[in-house]
Amino acid sequence: MKLNIYRISHPVIKILLAHLNQNKEKHTYKYIGFLFIYEIFRKYIEINNIYIKQIKNVKSLHIINKNKRYFILTNISNNYDIINDIKIILPEIQIIHVDYQTTETIEKSLENLKIDLEKSKILIIEKITNNDTIINLVNYLKKKKNLHSKDINIGCIISNEETLNSMGNYYPELKVYTTEIIYKNK
Repeated sequence: MKLNIYRISHPVIKILLAHLNQNKEKHTYKYIGFLFIYEIFRKYIEINNIYIKQIKNVKSLHIINKNKRYFILTNISNNYDIINDIKIILPEIQIIHVDYQTTETIEKSLENLKIDLEKSKILIIEKITNNDTIINLVNYLKKKKNLHSKDINIGCIISNEETLNSMGNYYPELKVYTTEIIYKNK
């Protein structure tokens, strides 16, 4: 597997993961998702500093680079608890619902999506990757939207080793952010 895997190991995320594994409480995904997306976006979002001269001082503002467009592609019905607060905090980010079970449903979900290859940043968010459906979405983005796999980032809280191997075989340039990898029994 040649995949670029970044394991996010923030201490609070580790504590929440342990809590999730013990209790399987859905609200825990909300907190994990928020911290998880925060950690991914630390390197992902470009911030511009604007300085406004006032009479007695200079005021500094930090805003998201308006020349870039940020997209989160996800199945909102499966991952709402992870992404529901992101739009409040970062209204510039477009969250797009994608049903990526089949090529037809992906096409229908993304038919109106306009992606500028120079300005767009794509992040696919999932709770758990345990099958190859996410590869269908990457296939579509590469073939129909002409994206390079190195420009597509995947964030999944829990990743299955077999799915990561499949992604690595098809698209070794992908960047995958995860907190935990589940290994198959050997």
